[in-house]
Amino acid sequence: MIEYSRGPFGLSLLFRWNGSALIKAFIPGLFSVSLYLTLYYSLLDYAKEYYHTLFAEDATSPEAVEDKEKTLVDYLNHPYAIGVLIASTSLLITFRANYGYQRYWEGASAVHSMMSKFMDATVHAGVFHLQSEKFKPMRPPTFFEWEELNGGTLTRDRERVDERVDRLWSKADSSGDDPDSFREDAVRSRPRPQSCQIGHSASLRRRRFRKSINQTASTRTIRTEEPGSYDNYFSDLGSNHLLGPPRLDGGWGLIHPDERTGRPTATHYDIAKFPNASQIDPNNLEGFASTRGGRTPSLFLQELAHLSSLLCAVAMTTLRNDLDDVESPLGTYVPGQPWPECDPMKLPKEVKRAAYGKRRNMRNLHYLLGMDQTKSARTAYNAARPLLVLGGVSDNEIAFLQRARGPYAKTQLCWAWISEFVIREQLAGSMGNVGPPIVSRIIQFLSDGMKYYNDARKIMWVPFPFPHAQLCAFFIFVVAVCIPFLMNQYANQVWLGSTLTFLVVTCLAGLHEVARELENPFRNAPNDIPLCTMMAFYNEALITMFAGFHPDSYWDEADVLKPVVAVEENGSAVGMDDFFPSVSEDNHASQTMSYDDEKKDDVISNSAPLTLSIDDESLMALREMIELQAVKIKELQDRMRSKEQHSSYSIEVST
Repeated sequence: MIEYSRGPFGLSLLFRWNGSALIKAFIPGLFSVSLYLTLYYSLLDYAKEYYHTLFAEDATSPEAVEDKEKTLVDYLNHPYAIGVLIASTSLLITFRANYGYQRYWEGASAVHSMMSKFMDATVHAGVFHLQSEKFKPMRPPTFFEWEELNGGTLTRDRERVDERVDRLWSKADSSGDDPDSFREDAVRSRPRPQSCQIGHSASLRRRRFRKSINQTASTRTIRTEEPGSYDNYFSDLGSNHLLGPPRLDGGWGLIHPDERTGRPTATHYDIAKFPNASQIDPNNLEGFASTRGGRTPSLFLQELAHLSSLLCAVAMTTLRNDLDDVESPLGTYVPGQPWPECDPMKLPKEVKRAAYGKRRNMRNLHYLLGMDQTKSARTAYNAARPLLVLGGVSDNEIAFLQRARGPYAKTQLCWAWISEFVIREQLAGSMGNVGPPIVSRIIQFLSDGMKYYNDARKIMWVPFPFPHAQLCAFFIFVVAVCIPFLMNQYANQVWLGSTLTFLVVTCLAGLHEVARELENPFRNAPNDIPLCTMMAFYNEALITMFAGFHPDSYWDEADVLKPVVAVEENGSAVGMDDFFPSVSEDNHASQTMSYDDEKKDDVISNSAPLTLSIDDESLMALREMIELQAVKIKELQDRMRSKEQHSSYSIEVST
């Protein structure tokens, strides 16, 4: 695929050779110009000689002069029939070019849909795997188990607005100052707002500056606090935010202790190096596939990602080249490696040398003559740009793929491997308690992906119909010959006739070349669909399955108790009734007595450890609240005993 920028008036598009249909159309255009010039000068000489003979021999006979002039005019001045021919040929070629565009976009849509369905099946299997009982110790707490928290003033907001700084921003906007310069100079030492408010003109600029989904030089650090301190973290969030410290390891550290030290280890995040920091190592380009935390991802997820990557790579390989007797290699994808270039002109020199050879002039000549897409040329190009698979491809897999005869059989074999793997693991319990009807959606997604693969194969295998293609090729030559005759009658100047002839023939021949380039979007490089780049995108998306659970999903009882014992600005303690209103003393005491301690311990054991810094005043308030509740509970128990004694005494008296 050719990447290009429009530039001023599209001038930057004019000076490119490789992949251009304009260059190929120049040849028939120049041929027509040469034919026009030949006709123009030869007929001009003939006319001069004819008129000289006419007036020299028959000057005394006006009737003979008129007849011979009429004969000369009738012989040359009939452009309308040629005009009808040109109009009919234009419709024929335009029709083929239109269908070439449709085949190209349909092929691109089929490949993207195939990748989407394969990815849906893979990610669903990975998510279901995390619900297995094996991962219960690392699973975040669920809101279903803490339904009583909905009665308080807790929120799940991740950010809050710093009103003081926001007023400064509003002042800068209203005064007409540049928000960017104001941000860098006047507010450099002040905390920047962490969320944007609707109605401010600079909100989008602040959001884009503050946080970006891409790592840049100014956005690599997630938070600016010093490692090891979560006091600032909770003070920024506020006392009513139900959020624990983020787990950047996705929870893997909760089930992967070190054998010697007992400390938690992770798959993609080095907990030992950054125990309390909300900061990702910017040099870790491998992403979630990294082993810097001391662990490798789950073997189930690794195998699932490999089989999905292999299925997609084999499918794309058979779309590029479906011949059994040519080389179509597969390679190993290394997470974090640079993206493959979409434009073949930007490839490294060694790849170009392997794909095109050393004779550049000969390669350009072959492209100019339309001889660059031969079987040998396409084989060399595909071998120089193999499709990469996560984890590589074993010799056993290659042996089985080579044994499968035909491109469809090879892809179906990989589809069977991943389907069998998912079913086998589901029967063994790797999918947790997810119902079989839901798990069946994985097979349905895989089936949908194969449907779109066959749609792409339809475009690759079935060429544009031969009769129409042959007709277009024939009339391109007819047009190249007829248009010079047409322009010789319309144009009175030789430069105008030559220019019009060249432009008209080049336009029609260019449309014909565009149709030839786009009718097979998987083979005709460099105007092909960039399968290598799309495969790299697919592999990096598969790696996200190794991330684990959401980093903000971990909170425990300490997170709930902190807002309960928070101290208001006036110094009074916030009690339990402030967070759970409409509860009477008796009901509150009975709820406290009947609290399910086993459920609470289970949720705490499945949550991340939390270390809070609570001041003495908060501890005193907590102690006072506990003592008060203990007194109320004792009073309630005494009252119940007195009622029981009174009832028993009444029974004795009545008897």
